[in-house]
Amino acid sequence: MTNNPSHQPYDSTLKGLFEAEAAGIIPYLLPLARLKGTPLEAERNVELNRTTLITDKVYWTLYNDITILLHTELQVKPESGFCRRLLAYNGSLHNEFEVPVLTLVIFLFEHGSPNLFYEEKCGDEVFATLRPKVICLRDLDSEKIVREHQLSLYVLLPTTRRPEVHLLKQALKEMYEHYDDKQFAYRVTWFECLMRRTKTMSNEEKQIIQEELRMQYQYDTLLMENPTIMELVAKTLAEGEAKGKAEGEAKGKAEGEAKGKAEGLQEAIVELVSDRFSAQIVAQVQQTIAPAQDTERLKKFLRQLARVSDEQEVQALLTQSFPLEGEVKGIQEAILDVASARFSSQIVAQVQQTIAPVQDVQELRRFLRQLARMSDEQEVSALLTQSFSIR
Repeated sequence: MTNNPSHQPYDSTLKGLFEAEAAGIIPYLLPLARLKGTPLEAERNVELNRTTLITDKVYWTLYNDITILLHTELQVKPESGFCRRLLAYNGSLHNEFEVPVLTLVIFLFEHGSPNLFYEEKCGDEVFATLRPKVICLRDLDSEKIVREHQLSLYVLLPTTRRPEVHLLKQALKEMYEHYDDKQFAYRVTWFECLMRRTKTMSNEEKQIIQEELRMQYQYDTLLMENPTIMELVAKTLAEGEAKGKAEGEAKGKAEGEAKGKAEGLQEAIVELVSDRFSAQIVAQVQQTIAPAQDTERLKKFLRQLARVSDEQEVQALLTQSFPLEGEVKGIQEAILDVASARFSSQIVAQVQQTIAPVQDVQELRRFLRQLARMSDEQEVSALLTQSFSIR
């Protein structure tokens, strides 16, 4: 699989699924094949050399009772040079292990031809050929998978043919009953990740299943308890800060370092959003956070973003975290008007100094409502400390 950043969430999703369910998935997709030993014994990731990518998954497999290497490549869509790379991988594996190598290409979504074929030619003369086996998940029958209780394939159901809502609900129920909490959390995260991208479901169907995940299975809590997601947040936050610091130091100024940190955090946020939401939401987030230079606000937004599982929630979080400058200013002016009408100039100055850096519209609105009910200056001072204690 290539290193296209927009494909990374699906790369990791399917690789994680294969690590857990290879023993069930492979015989279903290739009826003549079965793993040789346990998945751990059968799996072999092979680095072809230090300048090329690691093949997605390679398994020792029995195919028609003959020992082979099964090389699987998980693809979002065909890319330039893809078949040429497959031929190189196939030849390298065959040369190293001296057994037949079967290349299996799995297209996750609606892209992909079932008839991949590659020839290395010189004029009309063919030097080498490759005919990989191809599986397009859109061609799998979701009803058949559920009817046969193929639990190892349930995570793939959103990408299959006719993944009707009642089938997906039944699959979620069976997974919940079959797996322990940690196993279910992993699988439902993969399931939801694929569902966001697939075009075999309507937006209305996706919303119904997302609601089912939240209400019946507490998906938000599962997401926070999934170490893969939390590791991604920690990694992107650390990488963003490190990149920003390096850029700032290169500029040799404190101002440059702060700007570099902000840019690094912005890139981390966009990467996390790209992993989980549509291109439209990614563009909206990118446009909204581009002017933001407050690193603490960007960090806070990144942490909150990890808890969000719905695109409408992302939009609400954007509005709350990065309000329009005029809206913040208007609420701040309303607060000062109330304070000036009721309290001394000393209290007004204290209020003005405290709220000046605040950009959280909800915080400011809450403070304004509480301030309107007060008549004692000591209460105002206490409210300021309570409402904006971190400043």
